[in-house]
Amino acid sequence: MSLNQDIGSLIMTGIRGASLDDPHCKEDVQTLKSLHIKGVILFDTHLPTGGMRNIINEDQVRTLTDDLRHELGEDLLIAIDQEGGEVNRLGLFKDLGVSEQLSATMQGAMSPAQLGAIIEPVASALEHAGIDLNFAPCVDLCVNPENPIIAGKGRSLGHDPERVARSASTIIEAYAKHGVRCCLKHFPGHGSSTTDTHMGLANITESWIEDELSVYRALIGSINSGSLPMCAVMTGHLMHHLQDPLLPASMSHMHTTTTLRDLIGFEGLVITDSIDMGAIRDHHDAGAAAVLALQAGADVVLDGFNSPSDSGLDHPAPQIHESLMRGVEQGTIPFERVAESVDRRKAFHRFELQNPSMRSNR
Repeated sequence: MSLNQDIGSLIMTGIRGASLDDPHCKEDVQTLKSLHIKGVILFDTHLPTGGMRNIINEDQVRTLTDDLRHELGEDLLIAIDQEGGEVNRLGLFKDLGVSEQLSATMQGAMSPAQLGAIIEPVASALEHAGIDLNFAPCVDLCVNPENPIIAGKGRSLGHDPERVARSASTIIEAYAKHGVRCCLKHFPGHGSSTTDTHMGLANITESWIEDELSVYRALIGSINSGSLPMCAVMTGHLMHHLQDPLLPASMSHMHTTTTLRDLIGFEGLVITDSIDMGAIRDHHDAGAAAVLALQAGADVVLDGFNSPSDSGLDHPAPQIHESLMRGVEQGTIPFERVAESVDRRKAFHRFELQNPSMRSNR
């Protein structure tokens, strides 16, 4: 592939609209196509207006994902945040086991058999909808019960790292049976914070505990040994000044490369949390944020293009793509750094191609 195509494969963005018949959707898809973008994230709600976004019902979503792959390529990653509880993008689906998926907090209290049964219909629904990457499970420990975005929304599987790792393993395996890959989040741990990164940077310097890292050690150890299916890891917009006094984990070489890669041994795909969140937007434009993320060791830069303040703004993909291209051409991003991420992106996609259920439904 050309450098232009390589860079495009390392970008994931949101799009407007639920069908290519929608002029906004068609415009966004053509923008992504021109830049060789190979990642799309779907949302149920369009936050700038509060209306519907990409997901209405089962048949509509499958038509949309089929059309997206026709336009952007069969190697397109289509992602969703489907955790359950308050983070449920499939709320309009007919199956109550899907539309009323229990929260992560309730999931974490279940036995493995009960939990697997809860995830089964959701995994099947994602498979049939043509969605192959789920930004779940959230493995943030319930360190701070007053946390507004994790514990406060029932998104934590629990406080005990061993139990959380067991529950997460059950979830990952259940989705993998349907060809849906998972993404562990939010590294190095969002559960102790007192603030929401949608609103601004979360400082975890004084609140973070080592147990939050032990969950990743356990799960990544199982992935590396082959006893757990391949997963991605999402880095959070989390400041730990003793680790990196200047940059959040999503843009920090110390967090992403030194800790996640070198210390814990994660060799898979690293995806940033969305850079349109207040934690990043307040400090960096989309292009600068993307450059910092790749320099740090991230493989895919995510911009959901679905912030409440996105109304009327141009799609961020051209700015991200141009900034990354310029970074490579000027030497601030080594070409070898891009090549590593392209290889990880290809390896991640091959998981789907090796899964019979995904092939049969395309």
